[in-house]
Amino acid sequence: MTPKTIPPIFKPLLWGLKWDALDVWDNRDAIILTAINHGELAHLRWIKKTYGNTKIRKVLSRRLETEIYPESRNLARVLYGVSHFRKRR
Repeated sequence: MTPKTIPPIFKPLLWGLKWDALDVWDNRDAIILTAINHGELAHLRWIKKTYGNTKIRKVLSRRLETEIYPESRNLARVLYGVSHFRKRR
């Protein structure tokens, strides 16, 4: 069963977005990117359970390399099998 709401643990990470207007699927790119860059283990577990490795890998490989912290790029490679990130627009 896939969650329909974003857990409250994400609220401090997604402070720049309107919390009540966030949608698990429509805002998945922002949620995944924020979890990778700023999240803790609970955030990473939730995105894996919610979106799966394939979707996470697809979202992250479409993002510019500069949008993801260097440490987070390594984490994405190890945890989700991301082999590349976009180099430029």
